[in-house]
Amino acid sequence: MKKTIFIPLLLLLAALLAADPNYYPLTTIAESCVTENSPDCVSALANLANVLSATHRGEFIATRLYDTGNLSSPSVADRVDHYGIIQWPTIIMNGTHTLIGVHPEAVYAQAVAAKCFQPSPLKLQITSFTPASGAVSVSARLLDHDVNITGQTLMLMLVEDNVGSETNVVRQIKYQTVNIPGSGDPVIFTDSFSIDPAWNSANLWAVAAVHMNDHVILQSASTLPLPQYNIRAAMPWNPAELVTPANSSLISEPLWVFNTGSSDNMQMQLVADDAPDDWYFNYCDEEGNCYPGSGLMPLELAAGESKAFHLNLWVGSPGVGSFHFEITSANLGTFSIPFVCQAGTEVADEVLQPSLSPAGNSPNPFRGGTSFTLNAEKSGSASIQIFDAKGRLVAETPAQNLVPGSNRIEWQAPSELPSGIYLYRLKESSAPPRRMLLIK
Repeated sequence: MKKTIFIPLLLLLAALLAADPNYYPLTTIAESCVTENSPDCVSALANLANVLSATHRGEFIATRLYDTGNLSSPSVADRVDHYGIIQWPTIIMNGTHTLIGVHPEAVYAQAVAAKCFQPSPLKLQITSFTPASGAVSVSARLLDHDVNITGQTLMLMLVEDNVGSETNVVRQIKYQTVNIPGSGDPVIFTDSFSIDPAWNSANLWAVAAVHMNDHVILQSASTLPLPQYNIRAAMPWNPAELVTPANSSLISEPLWVFNTGSSDNMQMQLVADDAPDDWYFNYCDEEGNCYPGSGLMPLELAAGESKAFHLNLWVGSPGVGSFHFEITSANLGTFSIPFVCQAGTEVADEVLQPSLSPAGNSPNPFRGGTSFTLNAEKSGSASIQIFDAKGRLVAETPAQNLVPGSNRIEWQAPSELPSGIYLYRLKESSAPPRRMLLIK
């Protein structure tokens, strides 16, 4: 069992970060472009169906686009042409992740799992759908007030299940050009499908998705039922790619837990699966309350309520640590968020390239701009490199002349950089980089 060591800095960060989330869990949608009577398409759809049965429709929606034949339509064929499909089957996840040909079930499962905890700035809901008439109403709400959606596309799909031996068959697709302001107020869109009397209205359901001009699907929703008790989680960072130097603390950005089902009394804990003995796993909430990772703690979330937590780790010797955040209840069962952290490994060293550090930056956390303090023994010049949590260079300050003593280099974060933890270092130096937190 891992010991408990709390890191006081997290209390400050938690207080600064306490706010409503500016994102919502992403619902992944698969558009399977297929043809009738194709053994390869049958195999691919069967493997994908197994992934579908292992998830719920708040996590993953699957549709089938038949290019020709009785199961197709002009609007469906146009959608296939939109993607430029030349080989069947082709399965497209969220508008951009393309899987061509037949793949094992594990490949489809991995593609869905990789998006399971991704955030979207958009909350989308189909508020009404009447199969008999085809009338549909959609509510779209931007949670990030710094984002505006202008001139993008709302796609509406009419889907029928149990069409002979086929299911999830897209019957009709409609589009609207939409504007969604970042005010946080919901925007309502209405439309109506044309219902063919030959279709079984009891088997009809609808999909709504907002896709951008670059084909990325920002968010999806459907009229399919969700579990009565249901938890989702989202975070603007990859839980499988945490990196930190050995013998250091790791304080994560927030991860938000959303109760998308009925009110429930749950328990939570942070469980170490496989890690060096001198690694310690704890977590804190946004109110500054910190908890030992191995202890079961109560978690009460009303329907629609969300709560933020921050990983609070002490990483000792070099190695790789696997652990997971676990939420349980008699109604829910077990909901897990897996994490992997590397320290002092080849991968971690590539991300956290050692360099001489500047003296610090202020303010930290910061919202738009910050100043780096450099102490120079003699005149010269220097610039600061800024990296994201994966070690990718995202910005570099212009070279600035230095004078002996204290110097300041100002930096304004580009507007396209998302909130999160960033690393910075003096260019061409060799000590561990420092961290800073950008909040938008």
